[in-house]
Order: sequence, then structure tokens, then C-alpha cells
Amino acid sequence: MSTITGKRVVRASLGDAARLFLDWSQDARWRAQVRRMTVEPPGPARTGQRIVEELRFAGLDFVTPTRVEHAGPTDVEYRGGSATVTVHGARRLQALPEGRIALVATLHIRLRGPLRPLTGLLTPSYRRLQEDDLDRLAQILDSGTPDGDRVTLRERSAT
Repeated sequence: MSTITGKRVVRASLGDAARLFLDWSQDARWRAQVRRMTVEPPGPARTGQRIVEELRFAGLDFVTPTRVEHAGPTDVEYRGGSATVTVHGARRLQALPEGRIALVATLHIRLRGPLRPLTGLLTPSYRRLQEDDLDRLAQILDSGTPDGDRVTLRERSAT
């Protein structure tokens, strides 16, 4: 199992940060490899919420059913898996002085089946991917308009 933790500090309100970081239906706005995110029931994370993440990584398609195990106003813990991957982790927000917010993402990931030997080999690539994703999230939040621009960064770069 590999553990990947990333942290960014942004100038944003706690509410704006929570709307993007603690609502998986918003992930496609800032996570480059996400193809589709199905959230049931829709909306911000809540205990028991079911998520199906579809993403492409290392030339492979992953579909990972996940369940929110705990959801609070500033933190979420989740666990999921499929025949090819198991995951659990957390997203946390921390209010800091001067209107800043710390965003902390922790992911524990293990590839399964025939992919299992690749877990350690692919971890550095996934760590870079998470770092890039957190940079995109920070860019949106630092822009001061996280709710005003519903165009994903991927769509914006294509135009």
C-alpha cells in the first residue's frame, strides 16, 4: 500500500473551499484524469454517500466505487475499491489566520490482482498527478471566483 499526502494553502473562505474540495461532484473541475464522477445522493459529502469515480491513469481506465465513511463540515473520510484497486483516505480543511485555508488530501492506494506489483512503481506518478490536481484546485480558489466559473480547467485549456 502506498500513502500519498498533499497540502496547499489558499486564500479563500472555508465555504468556498468546502464547496469544491468536499464535494466529489466538483472533482472534474480540478482533477485532470477524472472522466466521470457519479455521486449518490448528489451534493456535498455526507456519511453514507456513494461515489463512483471513473478516471484514466497510466494508460488504464479505473472505475472505483467508494463510500463516504465520515463527513463533517471541514473533513471527509472515504473507502472504496474494485477488482483492480483499493483506496481509502481523507480530505481536510483547516482555517488559518489572515483568511487562508489549508487543503490536505491523503490517499492510501493499493493496486490489486495482476496490477499489484505495479503499486510502488506507479506511486511517484500518482503523487505528481495529485500535486498537479491540488495546484489546479488552489488556482481556482485563489482566483476568488470558485462558483462563478463552471467551466472546467480541461475545457478552458481546449478553447
